[in-house]
Amino acid sequence: METTTITLQELDEKGACFDGCELFERYYPKGNADYWDVIKKCIALEEFWDINWILRELDFTLPDLVLDELPDEPVFVYPGKVIIKGDVKITGKVLTKGGLNVIGKLIVCGYARIWGNTKADEINVSDEGRIYGRANGETINVSDEGRIYDGAYGQAINVSDEGRIYDGAYGQAINVSDEGRIYGGAYGQAINVSDDGYIDG
Repeated sequence: METTTITLQELDEKGACFDGCELFERYYPKGNADYWDVIKKCIALEEFWDINWILRELDFTLPDLVLDELPDEPVFVYPGKVIIKGDVKITGKVLTKGGLNVIGKLIVCGYARIWGNTKADEINVSDEGRIYGRANGETINVSDEGRIYDGAYGQAINVSDEGRIYDGAYGQAINVSDEGRIYGGAYGQAINVSDDGYIDG
């Protein structure tokens, strides 16, 4: 796979945090390293937020990656947009630079984590699954302590069973029930709140 070099100077110029630079220096004392070696090291150290920063801030981008299914890996990282042609269930960690686009149904569950904007025909986030990015779909369901952190945009948005949407929900029909929560406001033609559901803002 195409690669590039990450340098300590580049990290500093891009405004990397002190801890991130210190970690880089510890493992790469020469001040430079192969991009994918750094990604693999971050995975091994479970430094997923550092990977997210690298994807967002560094200038290395690969062409769109089109797949029939997501590889069966605990952690999948791609510095570009990922398009999946078909339904997919995510139980691991997915980090992309250009977002995840599922042509079908997306299930995020079992402590799964997605970093990056996410689009699918239907999005279901449950069982403490997380999307750290904007979610866009025809139908979006958030339940069982699932979380969406940068807003949800869809035709029908349903939040229940202690599900949470942060940074607002925007849709035609929005339903909040069973201790579901939307923070940042809800904006739609029909908004229904019941059974201890709550909208803030």
